[in-house]
Amino acid sequence: KTTRNYRNYNRCIHNTISKYELLWTPLKSNIESSNEEFKSNSIQMQKLVNDLRQIIEKIENGGDEIAKKRHKEKGKMLARERVNALMDAGSAFVELSQLAGYKMYGEEDVPAGGIITGIASVSNQECMIIANDATVKGGTYYPITVKKHLRAQEIALQNRLPCIYLVDSGGANLPRQADIFADRDHFGRIFFNQATMSSLKIPQIAVVMGSCTAGGAYVPAMADQAVIVKNSGTVFLGGPPLVKAATGEEISAEELGGADLHCMESGVTDYYAISDSHAINQTRAIIAGLTPNNSSKIFNNYSPFEEPLYPIEELYGIVGANLKKAFEIREVIARIVDGSRFDEFKKRYGETLVTGFSTVYGRTVGIIGNNGVLFSESALKGAHFIELCCQRQIPLLFLQNITGFMVGRDAEAGGIAKHGAKLVNAVACADVPKITIIIGGSYGAGNYGMCGRAYNPQFLFMWPNSRISVMGGEQAANVLAQVQRDRRIRDKKSWTDDEERKLKASVEERFEQEGHPYFASSHLWDDGIIDPKDTRRLLGLLLQVTSNKIVRDTKFAFRNYDSEIYAFLHRIKAPKTPPEVVVRALTDESFSKRADVQDDSSGAVPMKAENVGDIEHNGKLIAQGRKFIDDFVKAFIRYILPGAPEELILAISEELTKESRIASVASHLGFNYLVRTAEFPPSQQTISAAFASLIASLHPVRAETLIFETILPWLLEVDFADAYPLAQPFSVLSDILKKKGVSEIEPRILRSAGEISAEPIFIVGIYADKKIIAQSPGETLPIAVDMAARNSLLHLWGITSDLLLPFGSRTDFAFSQHTTSNYYLKDICDKEYCFDI
Repeated sequence: KTTRNYRNYNRCIHNTISKYELLWTPLKSNIESSNEEFKSNSIQMQKLVNDLRQIIEKIENGGDEIAKKRHKEKGKMLARERVNALMDAGSAFVELSQLAGYKMYGEEDVPAGGIITGIASVSNQECMIIANDATVKGGTYYPITVKKHLRAQEIALQNRLPCIYLVDSGGANLPRQADIFADRDHFGRIFFNQATMSSLKIPQIAVVMGSCTAGGAYVPAMADQAVIVKNSGTVFLGGPPLVKAATGEEISAEELGGADLHCMESGVTDYYAISDSHAINQTRAIIAGLTPNNSSKIFNNYSPFEEPLYPIEELYGIVGANLKKAFEIREVIARIVDGSRFDEFKKRYGETLVTGFSTVYGRTVGIIGNNGVLFSESALKGAHFIELCCQRQIPLLFLQNITGFMVGRDAEAGGIAKHGAKLVNAVACADVPKITIIIGGSYGAGNYGMCGRAYNPQFLFMWPNSRISVMGGEQAANVLAQVQRDRRIRDKKSWTDDEERKLKASVEERFEQEGHPYFASSHLWDDGIIDPKDTRRLLGLLLQVTSNKIVRDTKFAFRNYDSEIYAFLHRIKAPKTPPEVVVRALTDESFSKRADVQDDSSGAVPMKAENVGDIEHNGKLIAQGRKFIDDFVKAFIRYILPGAPEELILAISEELTKESRIASVASHLGFNYLVRTAEFPPSQQTISAAFASLIASLHPVRAETLIFETILPWLLEVDFADAYPLAQPFSVLSDILKKKGVSEIEPRILRSAGEISAEPIFIVGIYADKKIIAQSPGETLPIAVDMAARNSLLHLWGITSDLLLPFGSRTDFAFSQHTTSNYYLKDICDKEYCFDI
């Protein structure tokens, strides 16, 4: 009711509604949950999820009942009980690699790989918890146990998470010592990582709740702070049996390395606990005294968020278990992001890769998702988007469902290998948090381009329907059968259909087994398999954790500039253009001022192999190129609209040749990789200027063709009615028609709707010498008159709904014949105030 109250109301709105809710449009869903295919998909996925839950439930039980009973009789808590007691009540536990070691060791069952790892909130601090499970083979380290322990430490290092080690292990599994000791990523790496993280001020806390023998004794010894439990925790390099064998001394484990000795004499441990629960309380107190990490500081400092508009349970019916059936990736995105809002990037270019910005629980994220096989355009688009996110330090989310890159002669001739390499390069070098979710297939080089395990994502999770392998089983079977067939023919031996059938069956069976998500997860190719319904919540937790990562400026790998220029000339269909001409067009004035060019031009990136510093910059060419583009675009518009006034021609030309438009066109051609400048990444202004200078450098015919193929198609996006606004369209129309001999021009109300009607209030027709020439609705009478007059003008100028833009052929367009300006409205109309110029 008052100005003050209104301002307070607006402040409240801004505090409760994210800015993205006002600017980003929600994705529209076309899913019909009553569809039979949807129902079938949902049933299939539910079966996979149920199977996964049963396996995880069994894994969470840990060792066998005898081992657990013996463990409890010693007054010790089970490993998962320890983890639950350590966590803040009601907080989430992001458990990692639950299926580690699943069916890896034949008859030997190693649930969770014998160790529990995950991220949890402890005393309001995000921590990495690593807990040995002594009920699984005495907590000894199998090869997979070591791998899982190291992966947990890697995540802690990347995200600067304090590490809490709940130690209860018999050390290395001696029968498998060759796979545990002494390679780079074997048992000893655990202690290297502890030392490294401690030096980086990432706290290392050890809680000795059981045996800690031999090399394992270094876990508490190298920790920043260590707790030990009386009568159960022991730390020694050599246990009682080894001591007796070496020295003849008979001594108990408690006397040799128990809590009394290490807290009162050796000083190896810092805190004395009388029970597991006491030790856990002491550990929580230690964590409470740490300096909060980033995720703790900003735990409640993120933008407000909306829940998705569509039920996340619908993911079951959208994706299903049959990977041969394609699905729309935007339907997945709409169910995991805030408000289903998605600001898509380059929507109409490289459409088999979907890229764009969104938020998950208020945190901004750049999303890259597959919508089919990757083409050259898709790869360039993905690389561009990744560089944009790196520049803005925005985390990346990869939604993998990829069969690979396009193959075939046309794809190879189009440079798919080079363009695919640009995407892989960008993925590898990106130094922002990267999270990968495999929601379908992940095959071959597509896995690389979509941030597979080898490309160091902070986290990688899979859905239970997913598959991962170098190629599909059927394709692999066909390839191997063809190789075998050719070998038999070469050796002049027979190759029967039965032999081929057996070979294919064997290959397909093996690929099905080794490509299964359980196989991948058991070998730690991922960080776990999740229920698709948990994807959004998990992403929220992971984005919170990755907010601790120290993000540095990304430096992308060196490219061979000579080969890039060669490929670029073929891409713009100008292979005979001398490379040095193009290099000059792409050399910005700031390039020579860069330190790497001044100090040692041979190391400049990008560079030409020779004469790096001698090539003149493109300053003189830019103005020439811009004039050529402007003149050509205006000539083409005059050609298609011969009856339009010059003011409209100029307005449309300005819209087509604006800097942002030219920069977008140039980026599609790869200019952002080729331009030589001091900027990183190149600005819109620099890229647009480089395109103009290239136009000035090319043969005029080739320059015309390039403009015709890249800039003029944007005419399809131009709203001719709004391109040149008129202050008083009816006055302009009256002056023009009077010049043509019309004596009487008048607007008439054709119909006026009632105030409560949903129709416009007024519908007006324009009459010239009592013949109607246009009509239009409007909310008020003046607006309706102006709208009808504007429609009449557009029709008069040849801008109708059936206007054809001749992009298919240039044979009818002669540039030189349309360089003269059309008529000007200012020369026809008497009243200059009619124009809104």
